[in-house]
Parts: sequence; C-alpha cells; structure tokens
Amino acid sequence: MQDPLHVNVGRVTASYWPGNAAVARDLAEFAAEIDSFPGLVDVWNEPVQLWLADNEHRFDSLLAGRIPEWGIGAALPTTNTVFLRLTGNVRRTMQHELAHLALHSKVERVPLWFDEGYASRAAGEWNRLGTLRVNWALMTGTVPTFGQVNRDIRSGAAHAETAYALATAAVVFLEQLGGERGLESFLTNLAESGDFDRALRETHNVTFGQFEVLWQRDLRKQYGWVLFFSSLTVFWTILAVVLLSLWGWRRRRDRARRAALDQGWVASGDWDRVS
Repeated sequence: MQDPLHVNVGRVTASYWPGNAAVARDLAEFAAEIDSFPGLVDVWNEPVQLWLADNEHRFDSLLAGRIPEWGIGAALPTTNTVFLRLTGNVRRTMQHELAHLALHSKVERVPLWFDEGYASRAAGEWNRLGTLRVNWALMTGTVPTFGQVNRDIRSGAAHAETAYALATAAVVFLEQLGGERGLESFLTNLAESGDFDRALRETHNVTFGQFEVLWQRDLRKQYGWVLFFSSLTVFWTILAVVLLSLWGWRRRRDRARRAALDQGWVASGDWDRVS
C-alpha cells in the first residue's frame, strides 16, 4: 500500500495519495482561509489535519467503518482532524466538517440534531431545505420530534437525508429567533454554561421542550401548505379515477348496445326505447 504524501498551508496539513497533489493543495488553501462561523464571536484558527481519500476502500480504512456507508466526510474534534472522500462537492463537505470542529472548540457537547444542523447551516447547505423530503415527512400528519431526528440521522441514507434537512431547519429557526445577532447570543450562553436547556432559557426565555413545540409550529407554517396541496391532489386524483371508470363502463355498455342492434335485437337500458 502506498504511503500518503503531505502538504502544509499555514495551519492546515493535508495528507493525500499520489495523483491528488493539486486537489490537496487547493483544499488546504481553502481550509486555511476559513476562520469564522455563524454565531461564534472569536476567530477560529486552530491547526487542522485533513485526510483525503481518493476511493471508498481507502476512506473506509481511514475510519475503520465508524461512519455510515453513505458518509463522505467525518470530523474528529479531539484532534481537529477531518476525513474527506474526494467525491461530490468536496469543498462544501469540508466546510461542514470544519464547522463541527469550530463548534466543539467552544462547546464540548450538543444534541446530535444541533451538531449536524449547525454544520449544514455553516456550510450553506441550503439545498437541504429545498428538498421535498422535509415536506413529505410532514405529509404523514405527524410532526417529528428532536428525538426522532436524532435517531434518523443515524439511520439509512433515505431517513438520514430527511433528518439532516429537519435539523438544518431547526437551527435556522433558532437563528431567526436571535434577530440581528442570529446564533451569537445563544452560542455565547451555551459556551459559558455547557447546558443546552439553560442556554435557551437565558437567551430566548424558553425551555428545550417549549423550543421544540415552537419549531414544530414553524414547520407547519413553513411546509404545511403541502398538506393542503396534497389533499387537493388526492381529491382530483380520486375524481379522475371515478370519471375514467364511468367513461369505461359507458363505452362497454354502448358496445353491447351496438352489437345487439347489429343482430336485430333491442338492447335494454335507459337510452331511447325501441318499440
């Protein structure tokens, strides 16, 4: 097995395998320029180690199977290390993972949904909010809880995609509650106390449970129109099926009548009587 090569750019060291020198330097330079994150008041300038895997086997070997099979990035806050598979939008994935490191440099423990939602928000992954999977989840009529979001993040790819979208929506909602200061006041209080519920109380005068209810209400407001739209869609679909069925029955009846007339018979029915 080939040994990795290394490139240093400021506080960032990128480790890669032959054939990827250009992309390794590009990512290292890009990472070195990122020093601010939403709501974090201090410049983040910690040393970062990037591991860049150019195939699935190498990526799995680096992580020893510790993340889901659909994962293409991972962060290890204790050592400020980011693992990336060189596929898709690697810069965006790296921004997501660096946001994990920056957040955990201020707060040791946060709920899983907030951890992932914050990283998605920091990386500008707005496509998550645009996906209809958020809407389809709400169409079941049951608004998810944070506990369900946490479980689904650890689930298969389909459930996880929805969970990431919901987590992002929750962090964006929390950011909106902060007005012009966004997440700053909340993250400052969270860094000081280390307690998520207490930070919510101090910042927005709500408990964790109350915030969950407010978020669920916001979900209904933002995406509830899909329920209305879907109900209309179902109505018109059923109506179309009924009309097509009636049309088909009428055609069959008319064929029977024509066949009877061709043979000199008078077919029975509600149409014109023949005497």
